[in-house]
Amino acid sequence: MLKKSLKKAKNLFGKNFRKQTIYTNYIEKKAINDKMIFYESYHGESMTGNPYAVFSYLIDHPAFKDFQHIWAIKDKAAIHEEFTHFPNVEYVIYQSIPYVKRLATAKYLINDTTFPSYFLKRKGQIYVNTWHGTPLKTMGLDIKKKGFAEHKNIQRNFLCADYLVSPNEFTYKKLLKSHAIYSIYNGKVLDTGYPRVDLMFHADKELVRKKLSIPSKKKVILYAPTWRGTLGAEVNESDRLLKDVQTIQQSVGPEYIVLLKSHYYAQQYFKHKGMDRNCIPNKIDSNELLSIVDLLITDYSSIFFEFLPTKRPVLFYAYDEEDYMEKRGTYIPLDQLPGPVCRTIDGVIDRIQHIESVKEQFKPVYQRFIEQFCYHDDGHATERFVNAVFYEKIQEKYLIRTATNKTKILIYGGGFLNNGITASITNLLKSIDYDLYDVTLIDYGNQKEEKIHNLNKIDKNVHIIYRVGSWNATIAERLRHLLFLQNGAYTPYMKRVMPAKMYQREMERMVGLAKFDIGIDFSGYSPFWSLLFAFGDFKRKSIFLHSDMRKEIDKKVNKKYPHRKNLQVIFSLYNFYDKVLSVSKLTHEQNKQNLMRFIKEASRKMDYVINTIDYKNILAKKEDYQYEFAMETDLSLKGLASTAPAFPMPSTSNINFITIGRLGPEKDHAKLIDAFSVIASANKNARLYIVGDGALRDVLKEKVKKLQLQDKIIFTGQIDNPYTLLNLCDCFVLSSNQEGQPMVLLEALVLGKPVIVTDIPGSRSVVEGGYGLIVENSIDGLVKGMNDYLEGKRINEQAFDYEAYLNDAINMFYEKVCRIEK
Repeated sequence: MLKKSLKKAKNLFGKNFRKQTIYTNYIEKKAINDKMIFYESYHGESMTGNPYAVFSYLIDHPAFKDFQHIWAIKDKAAIHEEFTHFPNVEYVIYQSIPYVKRLATAKYLINDTTFPSYFLKRKGQIYVNTWHGTPLKTMGLDIKKKGFAEHKNIQRNFLCADYLVSPNEFTYKKLLKSHAIYSIYNGKVLDTGYPRVDLMFHADKELVRKKLSIPSKKKVILYAPTWRGTLGAEVNESDRLLKDVQTIQQSVGPEYIVLLKSHYYAQQYFKHKGMDRNCIPNKIDSNELLSIVDLLITDYSSIFFEFLPTKRPVLFYAYDEEDYMEKRGTYIPLDQLPGPVCRTIDGVIDRIQHIESVKEQFKPVYQRFIEQFCYHDDGHATERFVNAVFYEKIQEKYLIRTATNKTKILIYGGGFLNNGITASITNLLKSIDYDLYDVTLIDYGNQKEEKIHNLNKIDKNVHIIYRVGSWNATIAERLRHLLFLQNGAYTPYMKRVMPAKMYQREMERMVGLAKFDIGIDFSGYSPFWSLLFAFGDFKRKSIFLHSDMRKEIDKKVNKKYPHRKNLQVIFSLYNFYDKVLSVSKLTHEQNKQNLMRFIKEASRKMDYVINTIDYKNILAKKEDYQYEFAMETDLSLKGLASTAPAFPMPSTSNINFITIGRLGPEKDHAKLIDAFSVIASANKNARLYIVGDGALRDVLKEKVKKLQLQDKIIFTGQIDNPYTLLNLCDCFVLSSNQEGQPMVLLEALVLGKPVIVTDIPGSRSVVEGGYGLIVENSIDGLVKGMNDYLEGKRINEQAFDYEAYLNDAINMFYEKVCRIEK
């Protein structure tokens, strides 16, 4: 108990505890300063980009002379000298305490990347995310070889933004869709062009040249590649850049100067080599630099889009095209770009030497790109930005709203482990009518192979958003939360103690401005998510009960009670939901009897919604060529193919029983093994397949070994497609002591298998009425059932109409979960 309490305390009082506590106190107690603007560019790396363009416009504007301008910076070297003596400009170190305080109280927040994970946009603040370029390289979910949920803080920041500034239609669609939020983004897209492109039009070219010590008659070639190096391997990439810059400079002669706009790591390397005079310092804005560039060389960087209005030539140097395309990819094929693609440095030099013919050759493509991507680049994008954000005066044609008018559902589906809840939520999400409903799944952003595999099965219409970061809370709220976790909310006192505002704040931090009509805790086992949905801003909220929840409290695994503490807390939250839903009628009756004392108006709130099934998927996967090959050759195929079964396949000369489910105590495989040992002693050709994995795997295998049944009881482990094996077996047996509504029973019935089940409410609710054989929940009961099958007695008296069943299930869901009473 103490160990668990300390662990929970550690989660609440983590490394950012002090910073987040101060931040929370400020957002709760300090007023918003209506004349404060907070700017952040590239996580404080520089004063450049769109935020800098807006700042440059406002700092000299008479209407904003009383405004305070706050810049977040990592290093004071990034400060522009010309602004150091402005009394209304303040610089705060990125992620410092002053940074946190200004972030919490400035009315206007302007960022071109993302704020930290603890950031929460307050009501009254205006957050503008300008991003930093038209994407050529893929983003978010579109990246070919991406890490799991790496886009989660970008996704969260977009959801928090009142405005997303876009240079063109292509950009905002790619950004929002690649981060899975296009139809739930509740802010406004400002399709007004990038303020930073104005800097290119209005730059003082002589001043830019002076800052870089470039003579006025020198032509400028800028090489601006995407960073490809990795931490720890910076030298290899930087060495190549150095050699390429030297080679180009030698080939073009004194008429040109070749400059490099590179990543910070490459700049450090160049400085060490004494070649940093060719590197553009971070504090020099790229768009101001482009004003003096005569020829741009790049690769997959978005910089070329903003250079196009100059109508000067662009060369694309993609020496690693094959590798880059395999790992990341681009939205536009390279052979369709407005300039030649060179794979070698010699190719680059050749194109420079024939630059006039290059310009003529690519003139039509170049013009098409300007029309498609640069239609706002007229030097007035900053003015449009200011009119929209500060005066709320902008023509409607510039304001894009992407959110749909469909009923919006937010759902937590559980841990996505290999279990019945995962199967149930996966099937439900495949059954919903997406012409009527817009569904978002919310989950932790933690990386588990089993979880990632199961999430990849989710219907592609579903948005998935991930939690990143942790609670924003005061010290008092953290302590009150710990007290609640120890006691639940069973008394009026504890209901007052619960820090409801902390839970509401956390949900808001995760979903930003997105609005959801329906909230569903589909798991029902996690206090964290049950709390957030209980206090979330929904028109209707439901929590699901997937079993006899009273028995779940007493479930013991390896001498521990995995659900006891959590469920004792969650039971006290049922009263905060509109619906408390079991997954079958009989399970509902059991839960109502046991739990109604916790719920006011239990007769109205407690109900049931049966699980949906994906019968099309089951029928499509019932035949797999690798299984068929294994049968024909009588091989286990272990090591032959990654998806091939690693166990002997069912033979038609045997009687093959099968059970499928997690190897936990509630399934009581031990009872089934004991029963089957009786059957096997009298029937040499009887076999039992046990499909699944879990905490009791080793215990069960040891039991089979002691009974000397290793050649007759086959443990398959977890199978991604169990339907082929299920279809090849003769009879399905479920020995559970408790179930809500077993998905595996429905799957067996879809395949027309005879089924034998122990007499418990969840299983009875599926097979009663002639759909299977219900036996006493004991070893003797299972023995009798299997003997009845072996003796040829009819097990299933009714054919299962899976189409009608699915129709009933989804209509129950629409009526009991999604109907909003007016």
